[in-house]
Amino acid sequence: MDRLQHALAKDVLMEDANNISSLILNQKHLCMTCPAFEEVIDTQMFGFSKKVEFAITMNLIEEQEGQLLLSELEKHLNDMMNDAFSEYE
Repeated sequence: MDRLQHALAKDVLMEDANNISSLILNQKHLCMTCPAFEEVIDTQMFGFSKKVEFAITMNLIEEQEGQLLLSELEKHLNDMMNDAFSEYE
């Protein structure tokens, strides 16, 4: 695996993860607790998981690294959702 390609792929995926987090955070003032918003999160996570899967398939990143990116983003989004729920209680 070329180190430059690996670094570029990881940077692109990290940027996507940050964009998803920003999207969710910027929409916090809307209805984070409504089912439609959960669908947005699910759709974003699905798209991101497909990008990670592609990067793994193309040997741009290791599978373990891709799974770590997915789990970190999922944990971050779950933390944001939990914070939003606690604000509404």
